[in-house]
Amino acid sequence: MIASVSINAQAAIDLRVKGTIVPASCVPFLQGGGVVDYGNIAAEDLNQTSYTVLEKKEIVFNINCRGQTKVGLKAQDGKGFSQVPGILASTIGADYTDNYNYGLGATAKGEHIGGYAINLKPDSFLSASQPIRPITSVDNGNSWLATATGAVGQADNVAAWSRMSGLLAPVSFITLTGVLEVQAVINKAGELTIDNDVPLDGLATFELSYL
Repeated sequence: MIASVSINAQAAIDLRVKGTIVPASCVPFLQGGGVVDYGNIAAEDLNQTSYTVLEKKEIVFNINCRGQTKVGLKAQDGKGFSQVPGILASTIGADYTDNYNYGLGATAKGEHIGGYAINLKPDSFLSASQPIRPITSVDNGNSWLATATGAVGQADNVAAWSRMSGLLAPVSFITLTGVLEVQAVINKAGELTIDNDVPLDGLATFELSYL
């Protein structure tokens, strides 16, 4: 009787099928190796008691994908420790809160040199020879807003592109090209020790976000 029960007992084993379908890979590209160079800035040209706004610089920006892909752009400030609070909002526009403020590094004495804004220049972007416009999300892509400046923020901000009219939502593309603008602002010269060369040292990392 005992032997019969053992023979009729059943064993089971699971077979699992796994894998991940991934979006078509995309590669971003910045002209000139992604370097925005302000050259030499004479110390005597800096304002002693207020911030000095430098000219805008432009750099060509591309994204190339292997297939039609919806993709956005996220940014992280590698020099966030050197942020000068409020420097952009008080100079280039109240909308440029510190979420859009990227640090320019520090002097040898630890004094914060300044900040800069990054914009996706409106009316400069094309996909398949058709104009597209920058849009922005402040909640990691859950909702989208129009943007007049194309400002690229940090944290939960995602920049993307939509058609010029109609639904305000990211479009898919294979290639995208346009212009990225950088505008730097230097701290009050009276708060900086400039007895030797002081290099601007901004570093922003762009990450593609598949939507």
